[in-house]
Amino acid sequence: MISKRPTDEFSVETRIHVGDYEATRIEASVSGPLAEWLNAKLAISYDNQEDGYFKNVAGGASEGGAGDGSYVELQLDAQPTDNLSLWLKIDTAERSGHPRSSNRIDPYDLTPFPSGYIAPGSGFGYTQPGFTQEGSALVNPGVSDERKISTDTTANSELDDAYGVSWIATWSLPEVDLTYMGGYRTSDYFSVSDLDGTSVTSYTFPLDPANPAAGELFTGGPNCQFYLDFVGPICSPATVFPSQRFLFGEDKSFSSHELTAQSTADDDVWWIVGAYFYDEDLYQQSHFNNLAEPALQTPFASPPNPMGDFVLAASDLNTKSYAIFGQTDYAITDTITLTGGLRYSMDEKSGREWIRVVGYGDAAGLTLGGSGNLLPALDYTTATVSFAPAEGAVSPVSIDPATGIASRQLDNDWSAVSGTAGVKWQPDASSNYYFRYSRGYKSGGFNAGGISQIPQTDEELLDAFEIGAKKWFGSQFQLNASVYYYNYDGLQTPLTVEENGINITRFFNIKDSTAHGVELEALWTPTDELRIIASYAYNDSEVREACCFNDSADPLGVQPGAQPAGPLDANGNQPQDMKGNQLPRTIPHKFSLSASYDVVLGTNGNLTLSGTYAYQDSTYHNIFNRDYTQSPSFDRVDLIAVWRSPTDVYRVIGSVKNVFDEEGYDSASGSRELITSRVAQSYGFSPPRIFGVEFQARF
Repeated sequence: MISKRPTDEFSVETRIHVGDYEATRIEASVSGPLAEWLNAKLAISYDNQEDGYFKNVAGGASEGGAGDGSYVELQLDAQPTDNLSLWLKIDTAERSGHPRSSNRIDPYDLTPFPSGYIAPGSGFGYTQPGFTQEGSALVNPGVSDERKISTDTTANSELDDAYGVSWIATWSLPEVDLTYMGGYRTSDYFSVSDLDGTSVTSYTFPLDPANPAAGELFTGGPNCQFYLDFVGPICSPATVFPSQRFLFGEDKSFSSHELTAQSTADDDVWWIVGAYFYDEDLYQQSHFNNLAEPALQTPFASPPNPMGDFVLAASDLNTKSYAIFGQTDYAITDTITLTGGLRYSMDEKSGREWIRVVGYGDAAGLTLGGSGNLLPALDYTTATVSFAPAEGAVSPVSIDPATGIASRQLDNDWSAVSGTAGVKWQPDASSNYYFRYSRGYKSGGFNAGGISQIPQTDEELLDAFEIGAKKWFGSQFQLNASVYYYNYDGLQTPLTVEENGINITRFFNIKDSTAHGVELEALWTPTDELRIIASYAYNDSEVREACCFNDSADPLGVQPGAQPAGPLDANGNQPQDMKGNQLPRTIPHKFSLSASYDVVLGTNGNLTLSGTYAYQDSTYHNIFNRDYTQSPSFDRVDLIAVWRSPTDVYRVIGSVKNVFDEEGYDSASGSRELITSRVAQSYGFSPPRIFGVEFQARF
């Protein structure tokens, strides 16, 4: 939260907002002096949205945007002496809701064990007689309506114990300011969401034919159907409870400290030097589980699995970051200024990762169809984790005999010199031309929680070049233009890959890639009442070298656009070359046009009417440029009307966002179906049309 500073005069402000989907928001603040040298501000807010943007036809709560939250902050702004200023902010927040932004728009996957699954799929239940479910939808409602879902688990999230404190102290010396900025923040977060994507709660898994070779009983002998046909009721078909969930928990705390000295003299040279320190503790745990499936809680010859996790992944990492930096601006003439800066950064990361994997029904020779209700769950942890030495792993893998959880220690550090250099030319008060080069650095990190063959992601480096101009033509028209070129070395990008039968998401380094583009912005004020702003951006990017990676949606590399490279990997997947692909979220064309007009109402105040049209081109959301990772182009229109009272004590704001209720897209992804060999499509959607009215008062 970035808030207005306390005022030196007493003031009160309130805001009440009412909108679509039974949304309300109340905000209030009071600010003013406590003493001649001390100002304070107290601000609170509460918001609630009863209905979500996605309707659950199975009867569960609607999701997406629904929820409530509160926020409280106290600020103190002090000037105890002429050369010492102090600022302090203390805040706390809570939030709960039903989050959702994406939906599958293709039919359900009817495979008994979908790709990447190690427990029975839920969609398969629709093919079996006698299945049970919540609601009555027999097909995915998202196929015909992107805003409808059918799930037996309602998404929930909770942000608790979120506290923060931040401060700035500035000591002004002759021609130099010494500033110390710092802060500390802590929070707990927990969420649960539906993982199987359907409302099926149970079904009977069919037995294999009466052929001893079709699957042995875990206790030895022919398969279940053989016993039923020729021996008697020793076993029976298994009843499957496929309600899979994803549980995520995070406990995070961090502090930051920065000390700077900067010049304040009015001369041709301005400089700043400083030091920075950051310390973070982050514990995360992910449970891919099914508490409804009894077999998962008691895997054969293994420790208990009380949460029914088929995958438990967790990590506890500490990050320490150090930096020293300096920058100088030197006006060599009245119109030309040179800029140069350097920064040395060092990052240390260490911690531990844990994983346990339990499968049910998909092992070779030990299948649900073969053994029926006698088949136990099996612990796959030893077969899943990588015991090989790896960069960043500083201990061997150990498995706790009491819990069955594997773990290992991670530790490494990264450092780099980065900086900037540029020149600015201002030939007159209405013109500004500039060129800037920057060297960027992002530290490496760990793909913690998987104990995979590649636990570490290396650092990312960036060489960025930009040339631009800002120019006023008279007093009514301004044009801003810039051209940029980025060259990435080791760009960090996330990919979902299949390792030892399970899908995991890891960050990889793209060896060599570039991005370039043009950005234009124009401001025109033909009259005092009318303002028009237009902007356009062209962006392009290219992977120059990146080989070889697996696409979890196309592990065999057979989809259009695939570039198979090299032999199959140890998991039987076909690696692919990504040379020539675009980088994720490179939007080729973006355009917006905004206009506002002031209507003077005399003693009745004034009215401002404004509207915005925005267009966004189609784009890829994954380093694999495929039709299932590409979101369509879309546009939207927003309208706002603001009435102000003559003294601006009161304001009424009416708004319509996304006037024509167009679908906007934030993401696109695909998932492979084993039976059909097709890739099913899911999209992330931005909010639909929303009406709102807000009342504001200032005293």
